[in-house]
Amino acid sequence: GSFACVRAAPAPHRILTAMPSMRLLSVLLFSTPLVNANWQQRADFGEGRKARMGHHTQQNVLSSGLDQQLGQRDSPLSSPSTESPPSSLSSPQSLHTIHAEAAVTDGLLPREHNGGYFFQEQLVEPRGIDGRKPHLLFVLIDDFGWGNAGWHAKDNPEVLTPIMDSLVEEGIDLNRHYVYKYCSPTRSAIQTGRNPIHVNLQNLMHPSSNDRDPVSGFNGIPRNMTGLGTKMSFAGYRTHMIGKWDAGMATPDHTPRGRGYMSSLHYFHQSNNYWTQTQHACQGRPIVDLWRSEMGGNEGPAREYNSVCPTNNPSPTGDGCKEGKKGDHWYHGYEDALFAREVMDVIEKHDEKDAEHPLFMFWSPHAVHTPLQVPSSYLNKFDHIKKTDTRGRHRQTYAAMVSFLDDAIGNVTKSLKDKGMWEDTVMVLCSDNGGPIYDGGIGGANNYPLRGGKVSNFEGGIRVNAFVSGGYLPSHVRGTKYEGLVAGWDWYATFAELGGVDPVDKRAQDAKLPPIDSISMVDVILGRNSEQLDEEEEHRGSVVEPRRELLLGTAGCEGWSEPGCRFPQKYKGYTVGGVIRSDGLKLLIGDHAQAQWTGPQYPNRTSQHSSCFKYDMKTASCVLAFEPTGGFYV
Repeated sequence: GSFACVRAAPAPHRILTAMPSMRLLSVLLFSTPLVNANWQQRADFGEGRKARMGHHTQQNVLSSGLDQQLGQRDSPLSSPSTESPPSSLSSPQSLHTIHAEAAVTDGLLPREHNGGYFFQEQLVEPRGIDGRKPHLLFVLIDDFGWGNAGWHAKDNPEVLTPIMDSLVEEGIDLNRHYVYKYCSPTRSAIQTGRNPIHVNLQNLMHPSSNDRDPVSGFNGIPRNMTGLGTKMSFAGYRTHMIGKWDAGMATPDHTPRGRGYMSSLHYFHQSNNYWTQTQHACQGRPIVDLWRSEMGGNEGPAREYNSVCPTNNPSPTGDGCKEGKKGDHWYHGYEDALFAREVMDVIEKHDEKDAEHPLFMFWSPHAVHTPLQVPSSYLNKFDHIKKTDTRGRHRQTYAAMVSFLDDAIGNVTKSLKDKGMWEDTVMVLCSDNGGPIYDGGIGGANNYPLRGGKVSNFEGGIRVNAFVSGGYLPSHVRGTKYEGLVAGWDWYATFAELGGVDPVDKRAQDAKLPPIDSISMVDVILGRNSEQLDEEEEHRGSVVEPRRELLLGTAGCEGWSEPGCRFPQKYKGYTVGGVIRSDGLKLLIGDHAQAQWTGPQYPNRTSQHSSCFKYDMKTASCVLAFEPTGGFYV
């Protein structure tokens, strides 16, 4: 649809700025000697509600809970926050707390989990088929370009995603699934069920804080918000998080376990090295960003899971790297193979006969985020791209990484089928933002035929590859395409309703933080949205669309998110950058880089010399800029 672009009014507040005083929950983990081990490739690895408009700012959101806990700043390894919930929480007696009590008794989560609010959650009737709670698999891919998915690029021989293509054919293609334009805000939104304007708009480095707010003034999710893992744990699920976190790490409340995941194998940062798992350095020694939380056991650095390489900066194909003693043995310790194997191990250990405790797996692969690194056997499959590729072989490497990920997804779904769990599984897959096309294509992605990419509010930056699949879906929805709006944070309420837990966030409510924005898509994925129409619901034909509009956030001109804004004095702090309506109309506010389209083969040898998609708007040539007196339709 068409959309209008108009000048944004200055916001009344400033955005949260980076301050170097935050104490991090970072731990130095150095490489350890390895024993020689024979690694083998797995034989099957190659198997083929309201939206609230207004000038909300990050500082508003993060400071909202200040009166609740002023002065209670935890040290990095201290106990979680100790709010004072109602006294009845300390002695749970009702059936509503049966799963929470079991989780505590089994040592899976502490009794004081979620600031003591764990026992204040409320069970409701599950809205699944015949009240059955399905297993839930959420796959959040990083930087996955629209034009790099096979079901969107059927005529492109460079794109090979047969596993995902088949899952789309067996499920629901979510053709208008939207997220934030880059990593951390999307991840914070999914974990809390909130539009990023109400949880986290900035993609700051982890050493960033607001010293005026010792409660919530940290990078990532405000500590007083209830995580998706907590909701599903209360509903009786066995909850696991594997892969990239990037939703905070300042205190125990900010970690995956603090957000309700009973086990995890993850890295905290925006990225790390696929081969060494390192990111940054301390006193000249590389920091290994890899963390493990065992089911009912210890939590700490994932020692001996990380790989050892001849240098701190190995080649893109990891030449000479060796897996750790407990690391991946398929591909010399390649990180996404390690994560895929961990997902499969969790599935193998899960008791599929225990209907009261189904599986909730949040799998967030590193791929296809930079650095572009992949095993050589996959890179060589795409040698035919090299002739027209960039000098850095960005397009070839990216295509190989997508292919590797597709095979990993095939392995995981096969594990569910072998275990007899697939027929009771709902699988959701989406990207955290559009593919990165900036700076000549160094990120390797392509969003053709959509305009723009990552860090842009054009379609290529926020409309992402997404689908629902799994044997739990009714037969009449399989092989369909849903054209209604879906937001990444809608899965919070959707999963809560499927699992039978009230999605309302009582802890945030008591801290005077914004409520959830999540709208349940249960009726969509179970095909119940074509029944009797509510006169207030938006509908196309006979299909009810639960979401009618979607606010688009932006962090204005401060911080990492929008470097080089042309008119920073006019745009400081605004957080609503536009809106999309279910009828196809879209409004964007302000200046926008990447205001152009790529071709079907991008990046290539010509793109590296173009200034069109420069990340910095001061030097980018493809920018839509508007005078304060008006705008126009494009």
